Amino acid sequence: MIVYLWTTVARDTAVPRSSLGISDDGGRARDAAEQCLDAGEARLAFVEAARSAIDRLGFTRTYLPTGTGWWATPAPPGQVQWVRFTGPDTSAALHTLAGSAGPQHPGG
Repeated sequence: MIVYLWTTVARDTAVPRSSLGISDDGGRARDAAEQCLDAGEARLAFVEAARSAIDRLGFTRTYLPTGTGWWATPAPPGQVQWVRFTGPDTSAALHTLAGSAGPQHPGG
């Protein structure tokens, strides 16, 4: 089963807010992430296709990213352009960027 994992990376503000979610449809996942971009809450959004799997060690359900998806940054209001990406290098770079987007405080 293919699902779509969406993530937004917060803006550098006093109250940063990142969001994430999962959808069974790529278009709906992009719409959800796009709302965060349009609201000014995020500086980057990405959606990645993933397949459902069972973790061999814990026998729990997990999702394995496929390395394909879309990324976007805010544009003029109402205009978000999604760019398709493929490959593990781009996917890894986006995940690193999202992981480094913890709370950031102006001036320090």
